[in-house]
Amino acid sequence: MTTTRGPVRIPRAASALRLPLWHRSQQRMRERYGFDMDAPDAVDRARALAAEKPDDPELALLLGSVLATRGDPGPAEAEVRRALELAPRLPRAHTTLATLQMQRGDQEEALRSARNAAALDKEDPTVLYNLGLAEWFAGERSTARAAFERAAEALRALTGEPPPPQPWWRRLGHRG
Repeated sequence: MTTTRGPVRIPRAASALRLPLWHRSQQRMRERYGFDMDAPDAVDRARALAAEKPDDPELALLLGSVLATRGDPGPAEAEVRRALELAPRLPRAHTTLATLQMQRGDQEEALRSARNAAALDKEDPTVLYNLGLAEWFAGERSTARAAFERAAEALRALTGEPPPPQPWWRRLGHRG
């Protein structure tokens, strides 16, 4: 069932991951394509790349992602679905589709797409983050927290950051 609602609040664990994941995504896009989502001509550049290679699922996904970021969900979803037609096992396409489905309020489909993405790639922090969001909004709080923890671990593994220190109340219990 599709519902319409106002802006949603994401859990604190997700909020802490949102910006680092965005920066990582932007950096990877700049390295691979020479521009990022914030480029004023990002839509034009993504369209040009996708037009050069219409059978490339990664470029269809790129265009869908740029369109989604620019607030054009209908054409974005069409491009993401085209990417999935070309490469049904592309985890990033499944997770992007989950995000679009969540934005339009289709929680059941979003959860299904997010779980499909996670089944295809259990190590991608963005996939795990989106799985956590889908689980959270489906009411599966403990499953969502576990997905956010796995996303944070995967992101730390990719960036080489040490794990955060334990909270004081946990350290206190270990001292006897």
